[in-house]
Amino acid sequence: MTQHTHAFSHWPFGDPIATLSYCTAGVADRSLPVRMVAHDVDGDWQFLDGTNDEPGEPVLLCLGCVFEADSSLADISDLPRGWRAWRDEPGDAWERWEAARDEDESGEEDDCCIDKEAAERKALADIAEYGLHVLSVREGPDSPPFTYSIGIQQSLGMPELIMVGLKSNVAHAAINECYRQMKEDGGIAPGARVKDLLGGDFECLVIEVAPEHHKPYLGWALWLNKGLDFRAWQIVYPSTANVYPWEPEASDGFRKVQPLLGARP
Repeated sequence: MTQHTHAFSHWPFGDPIATLSYCTAGVADRSLPVRMVAHDVDGDWQFLDGTNDEPGEPVLLCLGCVFEADSSLADISDLPRGWRAWRDEPGDAWERWEAARDEDESGEEDDCCIDKEAAERKALADIAEYGLHVLSVREGPDSPPFTYSIGIQQSLGMPELIMVGLKSNVAHAAINECYRQMKEDGGIAPGARVKDLLGGDFECLVIEVAPEHHKPYLGWALWLNKGLDFRAWQIVYPSTANVYPWEPEASDGFRKVQPLLGARP
């Protein structure tokens, strides 16, 4: 890579000017603006044009070159590690969200810009073909696993779905079945009891997810909707004793593994 010398009157980033950054070809040759920025958990920066075209091989530029081409990137120079930012066009306000914990169904980390672009294309293709795309996030040191959808708002005009505390394959199947029922009759709403999601005679309950949980739990929905303009429902399941988390008989462990993301029905 060619060495560059820059002299800025003000350098807004905490990283050195020579820091290598991953760019799409359109950003590197300045034919397309930066619409999406990723500051990965390992400290790498990604500057993407936000199109769904084949991204090709990433182009490495020093952070100074990227900033020299677009000084408005100073507005996201304080983006924390593990966060993403999106704007529709230069001059627009940035939408920010934490995305370090998001993983696709394979469980692979979403840290390479080419992998990210491929994952985005897969998500959009699934939404076009099936009406939704489902993602799972592994259990963290202090948080249970969770699985959620994106695309239902686009395909049905209805909220996204999320389940917390179940294995990904079980939650994935339940979300797909709930989507099928939503598509068939549209009768599902907060407070509704939904059958046939987990087998047996168990009924799940639907609650509205409070907006403050959108960023920590629904990072890809922020990407798809370019911000917080969407709704989501949590599918709450009972214990094997058919007890819901808010009932007195529920154990502390069951409440911990399935935190409520909205008001109980």
